[in-house]
Amino acid sequence: MDVLELIINGSDFQTALKEIIIEEGLNPWNIDIAILSDSLLKYLAQLKEFNFRIPARFILVSSILLRLKSESLNESEERKDKEAEKIDISGLEVLEPPINRIPYRNITFEELTHTLERIVDKERKEEKIQENRKEKIEKLQQVVELEIEDYIDKVFRKLQNINKTSFFTLVQNKEILESTKYFIALLHLANQQKIRLKQNNLFEDFNIEVSSLQTNH
Repeated sequence: MDVLELIINGSDFQTALKEIIIEEGLNPWNIDIAILSDSLLKYLAQLKEFNFRIPARFILVSSILLRLKSESLNESEERKDKEAEKIDISGLEVLEPPINRIPYRNITFEELTHTLERIVDKERKEEKIQENRKEKIEKLQQVVELEIEDYIDKVFRKLQNINKTSFFTLVQNKEILESTKYFIALLHLANQQKIRLKQNNLFEDFNIEVSSLQTNH
């Protein structure tokens, strides 16, 4: 099956990469990362050109292959530089052949797919954690928004009986979450011009006073 068809039909990336290796005539025991990366990128570019949705897993795999390609090319250049380096050994007794200390070895298809699977799995778990966190925050916001409407009326009724007070006095002995709801309710009331807020210094207590128009009701 064609690589484009595999991607469009929801195939896993391992099967698509295997098909690319066959098409490009690559050695599965010595994968040329550069050719594999360029070939996958070419197919994804064709999908984009045809306005097909590119699966997120293939975008991730492509980015990983590009990084591996860059690292592989850098390592190859370092190896060539090391081999081409000339050292003046005149006058020294050479006891044994020089050793190439820069690690450089082949990577098999099995090793490559195992590495990609591990990275993709990690990315998916992190995305799931982020999605769950976002969902919890949205639910909490909805709950708070619903409760704030009740708190606005509750706080205003309480202020009408007091007329003047300070924030610290109003929320004395209250939990942090409830104090936060009181604060948000006060901001709403001030915006509605039902109360006036006055603070002399930043981060200090502030005074609360019910508007004169409201005290007459």
